[in-house]
Amino acid sequence: MINITFGETFEKVRECFEEFSIKDELESITIIRDVQGKIRLFLQPLKKNSNSEDNILDVDELEKSLVQKLGPYYGKDIWLPQGEKDGYKNLIDVICEERVPAEWDDESQPCWYVLERHVAKQAWTNQKEVKLPWSQQVVDEGHKPAIISFFSFKGGVGRTTTLVATALTLARHGYRVAIVDLDLESPGISNIFFPDREESFPGAIDYLLEKNIQGKNWKLSTHLQLVNDSRLLGDVEKSLPILSAGSVDNNYLEKLARLDCQNLLNFNNPLLKTWHDMFNELNKAAGKLDFILLDTRTGFHDIGGLAIADFSHAVVVFGTQSRQSWAGLTHVIRRLAKPLAPEPLPVLLIHALAPGLVVPGREQELRDFREKAYTVFQDNYYSENVPNSTDKEADFYPIVIDWQSELRREITLFERDYSPEEDSRLSDIIDVLTGKPYQQLAERICSIFQRKLNQKN
Repeated sequence: MINITFGETFEKVRECFEEFSIKDELESITIIRDVQGKIRLFLQPLKKNSNSEDNILDVDELEKSLVQKLGPYYGKDIWLPQGEKDGYKNLIDVICEERVPAEWDDESQPCWYVLERHVAKQAWTNQKEVKLPWSQQVVDEGHKPAIISFFSFKGGVGRTTTLVATALTLARHGYRVAIVDLDLESPGISNIFFPDREESFPGAIDYLLEKNIQGKNWKLSTHLQLVNDSRLLGDVEKSLPILSAGSVDNNYLEKLARLDCQNLLNFNNPLLKTWHDMFNELNKAAGKLDFILLDTRTGFHDIGGLAIADFSHAVVVFGTQSRQSWAGLTHVIRRLAKPLAPEPLPVLLIHALAPGLVVPGREQELRDFREKAYTVFQDNYYSENVPNSTDKEADFYPIVIDWQSELRREITLFERDYSPEEDSRLSDIIDVLTGKPYQQLAERICSIFQRKLNQKN
């Protein structure tokens, strides 16, 4: 019996090639792991060892070794190019286009590549660079807003609250901000700002579904809910547009069931263009924004992966000082490193639910979180030039948001009645949401995009 697991297959393949001199005759080795986890190989010989009609490589001994080491994980298939008359030429072209360098490849001969075949979670496993709704350059030049996702691996860490607080802080300093609720499985932004309403109100889910059907007849401008309360926004003469997820009515689940975000990057899915159109229309309808803040789904959800890695110019990531949190965040940080892109995606790390000022053990937990963050980013985010561990502007240096008793209940930023108690409640919440930690976060966001928080537009 061959004792092997999914996670060991790549190393076993490498062991097989170490046993034979065949690797010295190869230009590249591509490991193809199919949707079941089985291994196939595509081998490209050195040009001096191949011609258009026949290939002189003898793979019999290699195959025996693969059978012995991989057991049921070997797909019993080794492809060798056979020139222009090769019946698999088109398939080989696809392999060469979609494969990515293996993590262990050191650019020596032969080159190692990996091609993973998935049925889901492509937003989290895709390594190739995807075109953003608009480029970083036009953001830096001030022609388009910066899209910033707020993401947490685990729930209950104050992600949505922090997004709302950041939006209010930026708006109170004169920046033009919009909020988009992309937590389609658990929407809630609209409930924070507006009372319940009897009639349905369209949101992001309606745009994504209806736009492909109705085209130009479906306008995003009719989807926006505007916040104009000066108590929230200060003395600036601007509104805060909200694109909610949509009304959670009797049709909501049927709408949600028709959005395929698992294969969005695979099969020329028209939904990708619809996402991009949504952001462009939002910027146009809201009147030339500075920032678009996205509330995303918790965990390894497809929309969350798309938002942070393929829609955003920066990401706010929430974590707690726990093994459970860091186990997931490590993979998130690795995804945001974007190894095949010119630069990793800018990250703002939040140490969420940190102990309050008078809580015993606070300083030790803050120190432990900073040290763990530095190690995780050093190992998974930076390919070179790791900043100093004390650099407070570095991606790994956390912004601390304490657990706050004032926010333990449902947050509503509108008057539920006209009593003095209600007015006091609202004022207290606004004071908390525009307090020091959210000011720090807003300042760091502005710094990433060469802007100043204290400079009103």
